[in-house]
Amino acid sequence: MMQYLAQGLILMAVFFGLLAIRSAYLEFRMQFTENTRVSMEDLFVFVDPMVILKLNLVLLCLLPAFTWMITGAWPLFILVAIGTAILPRACIYGLKKRRLSRFIAQMPDALTMMSASLRAGASVQIAMSMVVNESPTPIAQEFSLVLRSQRLGMTLEDALSAMGRRLTLEDVDLFVSAMTIAKDVGGNLSDILERLSLTLRNKSAMEGKIRTLTAQGKMQGWVVGLLPLALGVVLYTIDPDSMSMIFKAWYGWLLIAVMCTLLGLGAFFIRKIVSIDI
Repeated sequence: MMQYLAQGLILMAVFFGLLAIRSAYLEFRMQFTENTRVSMEDLFVFVDPMVILKLNLVLLCLLPAFTWMITGAWPLFILVAIGTAILPRACIYGLKKRRLSRFIAQMPDALTMMSASLRAGASVQIAMSMVVNESPTPIAQEFSLVLRSQRLGMTLEDALSAMGRRLTLEDVDLFVSAMTIAKDVGGNLSDILERLSLTLRNKSAMEGKIRTLTAQGKMQGWVVGLLPLALGVVLYTIDPDSMSMIFKAWYGWLLIAVMCTLLGLGAFFIRKIVSIDI
């Protein structure tokens, strides 16, 4: 009787465990697809989020298993699993950062084009339409979205503010502020845009010089941060019996905690040193 009762309790525990896993998966799938959909729409890339989720799950099953079969090192297995899990978010972040960099690089030319159009007698909408027709992506896409919002009944200030909230860039905030102040206070908008274009061009040149001068420091930070991890993986592959004591004894875990703390502090201070705000 006790045996049947224990088996029944085990079956109930497995059943409720599967229900909890299914509920957690459905919640994760809903959040993942919604966040991915919003991020991809901001990038003007229209892909079904479920395709990305399924591809990520397949890679999450295959890559760690393949790593375990090749190396047999479970620390590397865990690292590959974590890297595969965060791969979609990292790819989206990289694409967004690259798109914003291209947008910033295209802003001075677009403002110069708008200034010339306004000086020739065109309206603001026509000047933006010229930017949409003559400029490459992504700035053409963003200005096209502003014009489309206007056609749907939104005011120019609200459409530009929405673009500023969507991009969260200082250069865009300066442009939106210049457009709003020129409309409320008055003034020669073409001259304002021309001066803003010159300011953004000089700012971009200065940031390029700073990136060039701090590139060596950033590379040193990456090398210093990744060298202990790479050395640990190599030593574990060469002599797994001796290196396994790090993961079995308490002092090994203490050593790992101290190493991670020091690496984190080093990366933080290096980033603070080489990050120069203009």
